[in-house]
Amino acid sequence: MTSNTHAAAKAADLNRLMGARSVAIVGASDNKASIGGQPVTFLTEFGYEGKVYPINPRLKEIRGVACYASIMDLPEAPDVAIVAVNSKLVAGVIEQCGKKGIPFAIILSSGFKEIGAEGLRLELELKEVVAQSGVRVVGPNCLGIINLTNRMHAGFGSGFQYNDITRGPVAMITQSGGFGLTMVTAIERAGMGFNYIVSIGNSLDLNTLDFLEYYLERPEVKVVTTFIEGIADGERLTRIGQRALEVGKPILVWKVGNTSTGLKAAASHTASLAASYDLYKTAFRAGGFIEIADANDVVDIARVFRMGKLPAGNRLAMVTGSGGAGVLVADRADATGITMPDLEPDTLSKLKAILPGFASAANPVDISGQTSKDGTSVSNNALRLVLADPNIDMVIIRSKQSTNTQAQMQEYMDIVRATPKPVMIAFGPDRDDEAKGVFDQNEIPWHVTPPRAARAAAALNEFATRRRKYLAANKNEARPDLGQSAKQELKLPAGEATLSEYAAKAVLKAYGIPVVGEANLSLEDILALKEAPFPFPLAVKINSADIPHKTEAGGVKLGIASLEELKAAAQTVTKNALAYKPGAKLEGVLVQQMASGLEVIVGGLNDACFGPTVLFGLGGIFAEVLKDVTYRFAPFGIEAAREMVQEIKGAVVMNGYRGKEALDVEGLAQVLSRVSWLLHDHRERIAEMDINPLFMTSKTITAADALITLKP
Repeated sequence: MTSNTHAAAKAADLNRLMGARSVAIVGASDNKASIGGQPVTFLTEFGYEGKVYPINPRLKEIRGVACYASIMDLPEAPDVAIVAVNSKLVAGVIEQCGKKGIPFAIILSSGFKEIGAEGLRLELELKEVVAQSGVRVVGPNCLGIINLTNRMHAGFGSGFQYNDITRGPVAMITQSGGFGLTMVTAIERAGMGFNYIVSIGNSLDLNTLDFLEYYLERPEVKVVTTFIEGIADGERLTRIGQRALEVGKPILVWKVGNTSTGLKAAASHTASLAASYDLYKTAFRAGGFIEIADANDVVDIARVFRMGKLPAGNRLAMVTGSGGAGVLVADRADATGITMPDLEPDTLSKLKAILPGFASAANPVDISGQTSKDGTSVSNNALRLVLADPNIDMVIIRSKQSTNTQAQMQEYMDIVRATPKPVMIAFGPDRDDEAKGVFDQNEIPWHVTPPRAARAAAALNEFATRRRKYLAANKNEARPDLGQSAKQELKLPAGEATLSEYAAKAVLKAYGIPVVGEANLSLEDILALKEAPFPFPLAVKINSADIPHKTEAGGVKLGIASLEELKAAAQTVTKNALAYKPGAKLEGVLVQQMASGLEVIVGGLNDACFGPTVLFGLGGIFAEVLKDVTYRFAPFGIEAAREMVQEIKGAVVMNGYRGKEALDVEGLAQVLSRVSWLLHDHRERIAEMDINPLFMTSKTITAADALITLKP
């Protein structure tokens, strides 16, 4: 979790960049259309009150502003240098910025890793110079930064040319400058304003995560949105998501490059690092991220979060003049985890008293188009009654609010302000534009259609639910009871290696994970046996770190029913193993009790981006074909493990189905938590692990096989 101290430090780091009082433009031009000319125009004509220092040795001035021959000739060290020169010259410019004491640079220049090998060489050279200079860098290959609070348009491109972008409580960070700015334009035209917009380009130094951290701490920012292709530090992304829950600000994330085709496109576009989308989704679910897939999502969701109210639960009511709109919202609610409960009998009675006889008082409440009764607004009166119902946490109302009925509109806004429950209005694209403006000024959320209001309600519920759980949970989730609380010391071989099954199970046992009864015997010992070490039936497996996939090598025999079969099987698996991999080191033959029950798989990987991660799903074809699996980042406690179990579709089988006995779900949760602590404690050594299959019965959990791969 990001601490308050760390978050404040990061915020202070970027204050001088975002609130720059002076800006130099290296490569400034008097051509308004050029990359070096546009920032000069924007900073001198759009209301920016800071000092502007164009740098071009061939010009004396640009539009009445004195030009300087070089950075070293500047009368002071500005807060920010905008760099718009040939890529081969950029490193030298940054070196001069460092000598002058300029703390930040925005590198608009392209021609780096995005173009291939030669560009990558230049970028690596630039990275060294940046590290030595002490200059913090945005870019290269970016469009720049807009701070609408001080009218600083420090960049270029069509999105920067608008001097009338609506100001609002939304900050945007985009890895795709062109698309990101197009998205900003669409969102702004729909009535939602911004205060900060950042195009980060190749992220040689400052990156998406730096700006996410910064904007979460800014009081004027209520919603952060980001367009990302890849993140290099998934663990930090997860911590930032948790910080978003702490401060109560959502991060609307549009993640692209999630398919094999998309990943290839992302790599060729900005050479972004990409991890499995499953792990991104896991990070999003663990924090205050809400995934979006359209500019309209930003508009609708930002509007409801701007009002600063979160629902206490997932119970939604609707007041509408159209039965069809109620059905639409009910369908959307059901698909997103929102319920539309029955209203209290007292509420129903009061509603029937104000509604016409042909109306419906049930949820969704259908007032059947009646707008007024006895000179009062029927929809407003119905809204009051529904909001007072203890069964309801939030309301969508479909109402014809208009400045033509100013008193009723003011009454509606007073109702919305007075309640702690979120209220969303859907009143159509053809409704009073003036009314929409009044709502925006008063931060009253409105939506073009009922389904879009329902999407916003779902986002509110999603964020509020996660926040409640996060704040209620023990931030340092305890280890499961192992009989001891400290990290367990393991005898692991040095260097990169794969453990034999017997050695892997010894690791599991050290963390209290139950394994099948087994004996690791030499072939000679087995041939000399007078009786089996366990009751029949038994399993026989070759035990060798050199043969991790025993079945492929013919190294497994199941269902052994007699001592003679046991001895013959031991000889067979030994012979097969040596034929499969001559020279393999055989550590013995495993004689195991046969386990039975429902097969599940528990896996672990130390992902390069997201760190130690636990995978869980049904075993066999269910994991491989149906991909009914879920993930959690290690470590986690029992409650998180319980939630993990219930996330897969196969949970219905484990919980007892059609009268069948429920399986030991609690024991499974214990195993998942213990695996998470094992991975966490030994992240420096364990690269991957599989417990497959893990058998579940109503009373037992048993690991029948295990594989652990170590890092160098």
